[in-house]
Amino acid sequence: MSSGERLGFYYKRLADLYRNQCIGSLLGWDHSVMMPPQAAQARADQKEHMSLAFHEMATDPQFARVVDDLFADMDNLSDTDKVSVRLTKRALDIERKLPAEFLAESTQVSSASYNTWVKARPANDFAATKPYLEKLVELAKRRSELLGYDEHPYDPLLDAYDPGAKMAIVKPLLVELGEELRHLLPLIMQKLAGQSEISGNFDKTAQNRLCRNVAQDLGFSFECGRLDISPHPFMTNLGPLDYRITTRYDESNFISSLFGVIHETGHALYEMGLPEDYGKFPPMGSPLSSSIHESQSRLWENMVGRSREFSAYLSGVIGEFFPEKASDLTPEKLWAYANLVKPSLIRTEADEVTYSLHIVIRMLLEEQLITDKLTVADLPDAWNDMYEKYLGIHSSDFKDGVMQDIHWFTGGFGYFPTYALGNLYNAMMMESAQITIPNLPSQIESGQFAPLLGWLRENVHKHGMRYSSPELIHVITGKELSAKPFVEYLKRKF
Repeated sequence: MSSGERLGFYYKRLADLYRNQCIGSLLGWDHSVMMPPQAAQARADQKEHMSLAFHEMATDPQFARVVDDLFADMDNLSDTDKVSVRLTKRALDIERKLPAEFLAESTQVSSASYNTWVKARPANDFAATKPYLEKLVELAKRRSELLGYDEHPYDPLLDAYDPGAKMAIVKPLLVELGEELRHLLPLIMQKLAGQSEISGNFDKTAQNRLCRNVAQDLGFSFECGRLDISPHPFMTNLGPLDYRITTRYDESNFISSLFGVIHETGHALYEMGLPEDYGKFPPMGSPLSSSIHESQSRLWENMVGRSREFSAYLSGVIGEFFPEKASDLTPEKLWAYANLVKPSLIRTEADEVTYSLHIVIRMLLEEQLITDKLTVADLPDAWNDMYEKYLGIHSSDFKDGVMQDIHWFTGGFGYFPTYALGNLYNAMMMESAQITIPNLPSQIESGQFAPLLGWLRENVHKHGMRYSSPELIHVITGKELSAKPFVEYLKRKF
């Protein structure tokens, strides 16, 4: 087979793999949004089938030989093909280390755990989820051992979401961030003393219309996207021109659903802006990492959405959706409602100052679970100890404590650190964007979001997976990843 024929076969197989992944994503979206409860086991079987089909396609000996041959012939490939082959070789090497029976078991346990969590969390029934969580922790440890590591058993789990990331770098960075925020928090709370939370009754249908309007203003297209309801907000890509976001509604607080939608819209805008000319399939046209993905969602949610300028924009449009409350929802009050700073139990509703503390807690608990320093049975108590240390509060129940997030109950160990890393990346990106884009604050105030989106398209989205996360931020800013710009941003803001 000639080099050209090998490349042709290679890209066709990548397209086939991508379509397979999209079918799996569609099953997952339907599982969370539309599927009737009685279909749970059948859906778990379907997801297992897709997982094994992907594994079989990815580890097909003929495909593996083509990838290995191209990798050995890198000097004769274009720069784009070199990156694609290198990334595929990396992904294939990982896939080859994971036995099919391990993947099948992981899929079944994850599905069963999710179904149990959906019912058990509202009932505050941690006991019902405990056996599944114990199994998922064991599967995570087995995955780590199967993949292998040089330094820390948590590294392979972290690497799945941020390729190349290691605890030796991430843990000190985030623990240092946690200490900075712990000392900054009381000073900011004193500065903002007297803040009140939003109250009232906000019709869910009107909330949905507002969320759709804001998402569209930010750049989300409903010609190739949807907004639905799920127990936990998320965004998923089901293929070219098919981007799904979800939220949940609280009739007493439209801020919660709105900022959930802004966050997930940020994820969708990133995927909508990935390079089309590399083909609508991995690896070059794929998101770089979960950390960079989170940098995009949290940039729009916080750097933009919780700014004074955005509050002015929001005040100008909100009367269409809540006319009887519009006179009271002034820019000043909207800013205050969106920036209430105080320790709270729920991560997804935490303010910018305390949010990363929630992440530091989860990272440290995950590390202890993976290194056998903590058992699932002792997890709730350890959770409360950490919350007392970092936030001075603790949960009186499980549903707002250890059961609040979907991640652990679907086996997503290693993801949480990327949220805080995303905060650090987006602060550095926004610092650079403000230097480059004239009058960015006034543009946000007038609802002109296209210049910022265009800057992100050019500086972040278009690169796909060409760089690693640290390399990308260095290309954009000329600096190494640091917590300082994020901490300084909080000090300036508050």
